[in-house]
Amino acid sequence: MACSLRGEALVPLLLVFWTLAAFIISYVIAVLDGHVEPFFPYISDTGANPPESIIFGIMIAISAVLGAITMIMKYLMLKKQNEMTHFNSSCFNLLALCFGILGCIGMSIIASVQVGLNQ
Repeated sequence: MACSLRGEALVPLLLVFWTLAAFIISYVIAVLDGHVEPFFPYISDTGANPPESIIFGIMIAISAVLGAITMIMKYLMLKKQNEMTHFNSSCFNLLALCFGILGCIGMSIIASVQVGLNQ
C-alpha cells in the first residue's frame, strides 16, 4: 500500500510499542516501590499509586492521541480508496472513525482516573 512507502506506517507501530511500554514501565516501577507483588498483579493495581500512576496516565494519554491519529489516517486512506473503487459505504467509514475516536477518548479518561485514591 502507499502508506507503507511513506512515514505514516510508523504511527500505528509507535502506538503499539508506546502502549506496551506504558504497561511495562508502570509495572516495573510498582514492583520496585513494593506497591504490588511481582507475579500477575492486576493492571489497575500497577497504576494505582504515585509515581507509577502519573507515568501510566501520561503515557496512556499519549497512546490515545496516537490512536486517534491512526484512526484518522485509516479513515482518510479508506475514503481515498473508496473514491476509486466504491467498495465500502462512506457512512460505515465515518461510523468507524467516530467509534475509534470515542474509544481513544475513553482510554484517556480511564487512564486519568485512579482507583482507590478517594477511599
